[in-house]
Amino acid sequence: MTDTTTYTEAEERIFEAALQAFARKGKDGARMQEIADAAQINKAMLHYYFRSKDKLYAAVFAYVFQRFFAGIGAAVEEAESFEAVLRTFITGYIDFLKDHQDVVRLMVNENLSGGEAVVQQVSTLKSADGNPVRALITRIAQATKTGEIRPVDPFQTALTVLSSCIFFFIVYPTMREMNPGVARDRDGFLEERKAHLIDLLVHGLHPRS
Repeated sequence: MTDTTTYTEAEERIFEAALQAFARKGKDGARMQEIADAAQINKAMLHYYFRSKDKLYAAVFAYVFQRFFAGIGAAVEEAESFEAVLRTFITGYIDFLKDHQDVVRLMVNENLSGGEAVVQQVSTLKSADGNPVRALITRIAQATKTGEIRPVDPFQTALTVLSSCIFFFIVYPTMREMNPGVARDRDGFLEERKAHLIDLLVHGLHPRS
C-alpha cells in the first residue's frame, strides 16, 4: 500500500491539530474550537470538512494508519532475508513512534476505551496491499515453511515484535527513572534498542538443531 492520498495544506494542519488534541485530552475532552484555532482555520470550515467531532476522530485514525503504512509494508514485502524483514520493520516502527509521540498516546487511550475507531481502521485495511503488520505475519509464515527460522506461530511472533517496539514509548517515564542514561541520550538508547531487538529475535528464531 502506497500513500496515494493527497491532503491540502489546511487538511494537514487539521489532522495534526486534531491528533494532538485527541491524544492529550481524549475525544470527549478535545474541543472543535481549539482544534480549529490550532489549525489556523475557523470553526465553520472545520465543520465543513468533517461535520462532527466523531467524524474527525475517525478520520484522524485513517490519517495515522496511512502514515504508518506508507513505505514500511512494501519494504517488508521486498526484503531479501528474514533478518532484513525484522530490521526493516523494527527500524521503521520505532522511528515512526519516536517521531509521533501523540500517536502512541492516541492508540493506547483508544484501545483502553474500547478501540472502536482502531477496530474500524484495522478492519478496513487488514487485507490492503502493503499493510506492514500483515506483511510481517506473512513473512514469518514463509520463513517458517522454508526453514529459515524455527517453527513459530506467525501471529504470536508478530505480536511480540510489535509490543517489544512500542513498550518503551508507553512506559518512558518509568524507564527514565530506572535508567538515567535513557533521559540523557534518548535517541542513542533507541538505536541500542533497535539493535538489541533485532539481535535477540534473529538468534531466538534461528533454526534449532
